[in-house]
Amino acid sequence: MAETARPESSVLGEPGDRGTLTIRDRVAQKLVLEATRGTPGVRHHAAGMDKLTGRELPRARVLVSGKRVRAKVDIAIEWPGSLSVIGTAVRENVTTQLQSVSGLDVDGVDVAIVSVLPASTKCDAGRKVR
Repeated sequence: MAETARPESSVLGEPGDRGTLTIRDRVAQKLVLEATRGTPGVRHHAAGMDKLTGRELPRARVLVSGKRVRAKVDIAIEWPGSLSVIGTAVRENVTTQLQSVSGLDVDGVDVAIVSVLPASTKCDAGRKVR
């Protein structure tokens, strides 16, 4: 009795069903930091020993579990910035970035404003000490 040939696609399955995609915590952390840095009102800040120990702002901690992610972001903002507006913008940017780039389901993004910095002035930026 002759065997009927199966189409090759049914043997291999659909391309999207053939493997897995694993997104590591470190990759998700980089996505979170990029989204945070791109938010208006967020400032980079590192002082003293922070530069040596890597405790600069913004910083993020991320936990990926399967297709779910949770993030905690510590930021510095410039005075006079609205804490609630900037915090909400960071949360929205991080959520959008994680969902659109990684496809992960975001369980939550906790934002902590840990430093409020004085407004930078254009006069100070161009001054030189002699």
